[in-house]
Amino acid sequence: MVCVTGQRTCERLVLHGANRLNPNEKLYVVHCVREGKHFLGSEDEADAINYLYNVSKSVGADLTILRENDVIDALVTFAEEHNIETIVLGASPKVGKDSFTNRFASRLPSVEFDVVG
Repeated sequence: MVCVTGQRTCERLVLHGANRLNPNEKLYVVHCVREGKHFLGSEDEADAINYLYNVSKSVGADLTILRENDVIDALVTFAEEHNIETIVLGASPKVGKDSFTNRFASRLPSVEFDVVG
């Protein structure tokens, strides 16, 4: 599973996730945005969704877009429902125990988190 954020540089995360994939595994690209917010920071949501779709399609991944107020809850639920073993995500701007990555990883202790800097 590759978690992408509101940045167009997420293509590198998707490619990294695709490179880690075993031939019999399925790759999921997941973007979760809070209700009322724009996708990828863009007011043109159709363009942002199309961008994510094309990046995902280029590596044979399934794209899922979630709209939830609690991003971590939504991502944890998705990972559990899809029996995810590895999650690729970008480095959190905030470090330490309160960082997004640490709060997310603490909810899924049996999942490998691959943080791409």
